[in-house]
Amino acid sequence: MRPTVLRISTEAIAANARAMRELLPAKVRMMCVVKADAYGHDAVKTASKLQAAGADAFAVAMVEEAEQLRRAGIDGMILILGGGCEESLRQAVRAQVSQAVYTPGMLDILNDEAARLGVRAKAHLKIDTGMSRIGVRDEEDLAAMLACWRRCPHVDMEGIFTHFCAAEDDPAFTALQNERFKAALARVREAGFSPIAHAAATSAMFETELQYDMVRPGIGLYGCCVPRLEGRLTCAQTLVTRPVRIQRIAAGDTVGYGRTWTAPGERIIMTLPIGYGDGYPRLLSNRASVLVQGRRAPLVGRVCMDMIMADVTDIPGVSLEDEVVLLGRQGDERITPDELAACAETIPYEIMLGFGARVPVEVID
Repeated sequence: MRPTVLRISTEAIAANARAMRELLPAKVRMMCVVKADAYGHDAVKTASKLQAAGADAFAVAMVEEAEQLRRAGIDGMILILGGGCEESLRQAVRAQVSQAVYTPGMLDILNDEAARLGVRAKAHLKIDTGMSRIGVRDEEDLAAMLACWRRCPHVDMEGIFTHFCAAEDDPAFTALQNERFKAALARVREAGFSPIAHAAATSAMFETELQYDMVRPGIGLYGCCVPRLEGRLTCAQTLVTRPVRIQRIAAGDTVGYGRTWTAPGERIIMTLPIGYGDGYPRLLSNRASVLVQGRRAPLVGRVCMDMIMADVTDIPGVSLEDEVVLLGRQGDERITPDELAACAETIPYEIMLGFGARVPVEVID
């Protein structure tokens, strides 16, 4: 059996959630985002751990993810953040989960299914304040939604929300989005509705004026992208393997496809059984490092489909029994999703979500 394994610590996720909770006012609830299999961390086990740790609600992207949580015994509020076809909207009612809505047609379907089943449907009104993705865009459309809601007696407006598209680096535009959201929220409340308001994800959730009734931590739960908690969060993924070959090469020898790396002198090269076929990005070629015996070893040559090579010349006593860390901590060193993302010219979300079916997942808690 290949020794490459992705270990996941749901206890680290719960600890991250508690650290974030400490920085929030007691009245502000936390809707924990567990879409895309909890960013590659096993949605069911992650949500179960977070529910025990006091999560107030969960957010997913599609009805199938919501149904998976319900089958696993996750109760309370689950919000489907994305849109959906008619059947998926009806499934949301049957699963008794909340659905994001932004057109009268969506409301009509929820109302029809709720009336047919004799239940209450729940929905969150999505406001497009500048993302230009989904949501109610202007006052005319908002008026139409409110008029439709009045004739949909089987649908509760449980929430109203928006999404900030540049909270990390454009405070002026975030402030504009917030003003637009406040105006929509005021209009909704004037119409007699009392929804839970939420807008901020990880990058904005500690700004008091953006907190509203609830915040939606996502990537921060998994150990990334929260400067205010630098040093207090733990990356919940650890990707490990063991070498399949250790070989001494001479000065002038080249490594890998395309001969992109040439040995400047006699070197010791370690071959590891993982590659872009497993979701380890090819752009990490000659850029990233791995950890061996708690020390960094640079990748040399191109990342292959199934293998990578590292220069371990400066690490004495390496052996085929060494556990090698490609993501995570070993000794005093660590490789984070942020670091790999910078090397691969992408974002940490893509690193976390990128590992494929050939990499077995082991939840260690």
